[in-house]
Amino acid sequence: MTRRSYAEVLLRLDRALAPQETTRVLGEVPHGEVKYPIQSIVLGRGAPRRALISAGIHGDEPAGVLALMEFVESARFRKYLADWELTLIPCINPHGYEAGTRHNREDRDLNREFKSPAPPLEVTLVQTVFSARFDLSLELHEDIDSPGYYLYQKGQVDEGAYIGDEILKAVEGILPINRDTEIDGLPAEGGVIHHLSDGREMDWWPMAIYSLWKGTRRCLTLETPAAHPIHLRVQAHLAALEEALRLCR
Repeated sequence: MTRRSYAEVLLRLDRALAPQETTRVLGEVPHGEVKYPIQSIVLGRGAPRRALISAGIHGDEPAGVLALMEFVESARFRKYLADWELTLIPCINPHGYEAGTRHNREDRDLNREFKSPAPPLEVTLVQTVFSARFDLSLELHEDIDSPGYYLYQKGQVDEGAYIGDEILKAVEGILPINRDTEIDGLPAEGGVIHHLSDGREMDWWPMAIYSLWKGTRRCLTLETPAAHPIHLRVQAHLAALEEALRLCR
């Protein structure tokens, strides 16, 4: 396995950002003598709509982290700033990212801890960004078992349309779409999962359910098939997040 460096992620993002673009350290997560700063980046502050884009909550899913790095380094985000204030959390689980593990340093799955009365520090820090409501949340994930790209769609459906199908159309020229009628134990339609349990009845919450509880209007969890080459997974995530921003503005 290629050794990954969280410090390199932060350095490359810092080099790519202009002085007026805001990077904030939400807090530091200690691991032995190392302290991992959990960062958020705000682009286009004050735009009429707000989106949260996050990656790396599972450390063994690097494509999302790399996609956000490319999104910033290539300045692809700039064409959306008239409509969107973008808050990026490029890597929620730095220890897992470096170690190539799903869980954090305490062997906890961070995406199962958003309803916990004593969540891991990484989760507590991420929860602070929800002090104001988001219009859209995009979470970049990977699935080692899936033959194709798919997504979870949650939240309000304004203007009478689901956007998941349109997002997958933007991806299908890069990666195949998982068109199974059941994905991850849930009913799916053409690669879109939107029949989910009521969060009030769930014993644990992923970040997306917490986001909805905090008032986010629409949450999309984007899943690349991890068996495909990394450059294709990165490009698929970029195509999906850009199409989501285009459709929702």
